[in-house]
Amino acid sequence: MLFIGCSPEKQTPVINADFSLCAVYKTGDFSYSCKIVKKGETVSVIPSSTSAKGLVISCNGKEVTLKRKTFVKTFLFDEIDKTNPAVILYQVFSSLDSAQNKLIDDKFTYTGNCSLGKYILTQNKDNSFKTLTIPQAEIEINFSQS
Repeated sequence: MLFIGCSPEKQTPVINADFSLCAVYKTGDFSYSCKIVKKGETVSVIPSSTSAKGLVISCNGKEVTLKRKTFVKTFLFDEIDKTNPAVILYQVFSSLDSAQNKLIDDKFTYTGNCSLGKYILTQNKDNSFKTLTIPQAEIEINFSQS
């Protein structure tokens, strides 16, 4: 029998426009737990451990805003250190359309560049994020759903 039109199933990753995930952000020997929220074009990082607990760092590509209780301070994007976690995540998530992606070991792997160098983002087949690493900057983020 001929199977006309049959071809191997192509897996296409889905990037959710908006999400809220728990994560552990690690750089060098320092790490902290946080919540990462993407809503529209804005990425926010909310530490839940360390003395920064309760701080909300948001980046929309033009500005970075720091909020904590009644304190609010906004900086232009170019004025903020590029190692800021909200800046890094904004750059990664806004560049995924142009990143290379492959299915490796049942995980989608995105490879692209941000201001700190090459990043590698892995996504589970259920479209949840697993890890983000930026080897040159010694940054690793491990995502979880809870």
